[in-house]
Amino acid sequence: MTLSPAHTWRNLATLFKAGALFGLFSANAFAAVAAKADSPICPAATLNGSQHFGVQYQLSGAQHGTLQLLRRQAQTAYFNPGNGVGEWWNFSVAEHPSFIRVFAKQQRRIDYYMGDLRTLNIHVSQPEIESFAAAHLRSQLRHKGAGSCADSQVYEGDYQQVHYRLLWSDSLQLPLQLTTEHKGQIKQWQASKIMPAREVDMLLSRWQQFADTDYADIGDNETDPFLAQMINQGFIEHSEHAVYNSNGQPMSGQHIH
Repeated sequence: MTLSPAHTWRNLATLFKAGALFGLFSANAFAAVAAKADSPICPAATLNGSQHFGVQYQLSGAQHGTLQLLRRQAQTAYFNPGNGVGEWWNFSVAEHPSFIRVFAKQQRRIDYYMGDLRTLNIHVSQPEIESFAAAHLRSQLRHKGAGSCADSQVYEGDYQQVHYRLLWSDSLQLPLQLTTEHKGQIKQWQASKIMPAREVDMLLSRWQQFADTDYADIGDNETDPFLAQMINQGFIEHSEHAVYNSNGQPMSGQHIH
């Protein structure tokens, strides 16, 4: 399958495990929520065209949390500092991307390669990963004019039965704020902090030192308590022949197909 914006947002939602990526608001008018929201932080002009920075997004509504997008050239990562789970993509060879799932609290990581992604039938879009799944969405909305930040634009409209209002940064090629309305439910996230390159480097360098397991080798390590727990919690795709009980322990003699 190719990861559409909706698929990408659902994948990012696994970083929170408690519901959708975008926190739910109580049923209020779309304009009222937009008016009450704090203004997103604006990037400095020195970041124009940079590919080495981070953006911290704040989720608002019934579910609160923080999600960081980290960019270093062809690498893009999403990290939830609350639960310490991250997803790290490398598009240095665009036709053969690699992917690492990071577990910072356990100082562990799972490495996926192109063959693993092909086995899982996952085909990713580099522009969607790098734009927080907003590149295609922006092309479907109406341009409403300049935004509140320098080099920003406002887009609004309906797409696949959802109403969107997007504040887009031309310099970062990322959303600064996105509000959605669907069947009376309003959801919003927005940029709350621009992370300097040194902070991005520190995180990525620390992750690089974590104990790593290749995805292809998980089947040979099913007795590893960490892997069993992460599979049971849905953070790692299970191997074809493993079933885990509520404690994350392998149950022999049963299979999932």
